[in-house]
Amino acid sequence: MFKRLVFLLLLQFLMSCSNTENSNEIEKLNKQLLQKEELITDLNKEIERLRQPKDSISRSYYRFVETLDSEINVVEKLFGGEHKIINRKYFNDTIQKVDSMFVYEHFSTITQTSKSDFEAVLKDFHQEKSIYGDDFFVRVMTFYNGEKLPIETENSKTDIHILIQATELGYENKTFVISDFYDVNITSLIKLESNKVALIFEHGAIPKKKETIIISPELVKFKEDVVAVDLGLLYGVWASDVSDPHAEFMINTDEFYLADTDGDASYKYTLENNLLKVFYKNATQSGEIISVTKDSLKIKWGDTDTITKYVRFPENQD
Repeated sequence: MFKRLVFLLLLQFLMSCSNTENSNEIEKLNKQLLQKEELITDLNKEIERLRQPKDSISRSYYRFVETLDSEINVVEKLFGGEHKIINRKYFNDTIQKVDSMFVYEHFSTITQTSKSDFEAVLKDFHQEKSIYGDDFFVRVMTFYNGEKLPIETENSKTDIHILIQATELGYENKTFVISDFYDVNITSLIKLESNKVALIFEHGAIPKKKETIIISPELVKFKEDVVAVDLGLLYGVWASDVSDPHAEFMINTDEFYLADTDGDASYKYTLENNLLKVFYKNATQSGEIISVTKDSLKIKWGDTDTITKYVRFPENQD
């Protein structure tokens, strides 16, 4: 009886060892399988990247090593997920070239992304500032985006990344990206009333220009500029090309007169700051007056990024 009991205990012990060895082998195989799956995923991403046009993968230059056997594509991480354009604004910066001045005209956009976990790449940012609002925390960082201006000197354009972290219930963490400036210098983050924070930064070169971004827990927008248009310069006849004998339109205190139309071409308009609205018979056209001088007029019509340039129509033109 005793020998039988010892035999059963020995058999149970051997079976237990066998199960442990099997379990360890299964765990080892699962780890190897997971590594293979990660490798396949990485290879598929690389295949997709190589299928893209060259200009769309130029930002892959911005990588840095995370560990000895891995790396992060910073731009892919920051721009991952869904995007939503929140706000846009026109800028022009004057930059010194080797022997002349270069005017960089561009639109900057504020884009909200679905990624809010990019603290891991903070060490690759050029500048960083942070501040607490009433019930949220703001961190602002600048990052060279890999794009360059067509000038001879060494340069790189800069994006501004904003992380908003809620400190009270009711808000979610959010990330925003502000493109697309040259030579950015973050000067200050200021806590405002009404649960807002002002980001003030300089951009461009000659001269440096100052811009303000208003940050709240739910939204980031450019501070609206109150632009007063010189009506004395705006009133007159405008053409798209000085060599063209035909004018485009005339504007005075009472009417917006559209040239080359059949019948009555006189329309009412409103001008609030630099926002022009022309009320046609069947439609309304809105435009943002970008600049006006004694010789030129720039208007951004509608929601496009295209700026229409006009020249003053010569008064002695037949």
